[in-house]
Order: sequence, then C-alpha cells, then structure tokens
Amino acid sequence: MERERLREDRIHGNAMYPVSVYPDIQQLNGDSILDCHWHDEMEFTMVTQGSAVFQIDMNTVEVQAGEAIFINRGEIHAGYLKGDVPCVFSSIVFNPELLGSRTFDAVQEKFVGPLVHKTIIPPYHIQTDEAWGEEIIFHLKRIFADHAAGTPTCEMTTKAYLYLIFAKMFEHMRPAALKGTVPSGSHDKVERLKSVLSYIHKRYPEPLKLKELADEANMSEGHFCRFFKQMVQKSPVDYINYYRIQQACVQLENTDHKIVDIAMDVGFEHLSYFITTFKKHKNITPSQYRKMFYEKVAMEPALV
Repeated sequence: MERERLREDRIHGNAMYPVSVYPDIQQLNGDSILDCHWHDEMEFTMVTQGSAVFQIDMNTVEVQAGEAIFINRGEIHAGYLKGDVPCVFSSIVFNPELLGSRTFDAVQEKFVGPLVHKTIIPPYHIQTDEAWGEEIIFHLKRIFADHAAGTPTCEMTTKAYLYLIFAKMFEHMRPAALKGTVPSGSHDKVERLKSVLSYIHKRYPEPLKLKELADEANMSEGHFCRFFKQMVQKSPVDYINYYRIQQACVQLENTDHKIVDIAMDVGFEHLSYFITTFKKHKNITPSQYRKMFYEKVAMEPALV
C-alpha cells in the first residue's frame, strides 16, 4: 500500500463499487505501519500478525493479531508497530453510500443515517473475547478471502457481510454526546491537528518554521509545541523529519534517484544530516534500505 498524504486524494473503488480492499499490508522497516491520515470513507482494519497501536482521533488502542478496528468517515488515524514481531494487516475502505438504497427506508433511517452522521458511536476496537466480536472478525475474513479469490459474487457478498457486521455492532453502539458535553475542546483539537498535519504534508519539501505551524493552529509557539507533542507523541521537528523520511522511502522503493537528490527532494539541506536522521528512524542507511527492499521484491516470486 503506497504511502498516503494526510487526506487521501485517491478514489476507493469506483462509482459502481466504491470499495477498496488492501490485503496483507506490512511495514518494511521502522515502527510506522500506517501514516497519519483521514478520508471520507469508512474503514475496517484487521491485524493478522503481530500487534500495533492505532490512534483514532483522540483515542489510542492496542490491537493484537486476530482483532480489528473500525474507523468512521473523517476520523484521523495512524498505526505504529508494537513489539518486535512485524505487523501484518488487511483493510477494507468503502464509501458509506454502499450501504444506501434508492429509496429512504427503515434501514437508512434507523441505522445507516445515524452512523454516517455520527449521532451514534460504534465500538472502534473489535475483539474475539465475545461472540459478537468473533462473528464480525469471521465476516471480515470472508470479505478479504472473497476479494483474494476474485469470486464472481464478491461485490454482493461484501455488501451483505458489511450489513451483518454493522447489525452486530449496532447492539453495542452508544448515543453520541450532546453538544456542550463533549470533553473540553476534543473536536477542536482534532480539527487543528488535521490542519497542521495537512500543512506539513503539503509543504514538507520546503523549510518549515515553528511559527508557521503555530499560526496554522492559531496558537502561541509554546502552546503549540505542547499540543502537538500531546496529540502526535512527537515534537513538531521530529514529526517533520519522520514524515520526510517516509517520503524518502517511497522514492528509494520506486525510483533510481541518487541518495543526495532524494535528500534534497524531501526537504533536507545536507546529505549527512539526512543519512543520520534516516538511520535514527529506520536503523539502517538509505542505501541499505534500498538494497533490502529490492532483495525482498526479488525474493517474492520465488516464494510464490
């Protein structure tokens, strides 16, 4: 799965079938398995190997192999490796219009509408210690298996499984908090974070000053640094460097550009600092990363 901008520009699926399935995603190296982003579609992600910590808006949850998360439309999310075992996961991203119908019916009124408009809050962590969670995991596995096999009815079965999944989840949904009762500024914090991260992801090749980011969040520099560290678990400078390294990895994997040119492309002014920062985040040099990536790609046909 290619590295994405914070707000995805891609279209998931097509107008006739607005669904994308991403099987067996894994990180090549480092602790990031899913860059911080959001999209207007809903998403289920199921961990199949290892474990990860996912951030969903203001919440963090540790997900083990055999468990899943649900991400509603517009929710900012990211994933980080937990432990030493490589994490592998599969995702289905879909437009909620898939669950709609030509006429406004009871399903739209009672279930789909409240879910889309977030007047009800579904559980975001799906575990197998209870029967309802085990059943949802079973349906997700069937969705991934049908798409992997290319079954001729996968469009229909996927829609059916999603209905069954939400029917089970509905039993465990709760009403959204009324306006004015939400924890102080939580929604505002998420929106400010989206704005700042979008700014970084759009301008990362350029020199970025702390004052620019603080102004984007409409905060003083000191307040902004505390806010950003609280929300992202990294300082602004660390996050900018982290994101630049992620973009460098994309080029190392997909181009034959020289290391020095990649360093300049992603915003580093000095090659030595780029290599030092890359090694800090990936534990290997850029050249070693590229070599390891191509060795892995070369091995895959043999393994098949």
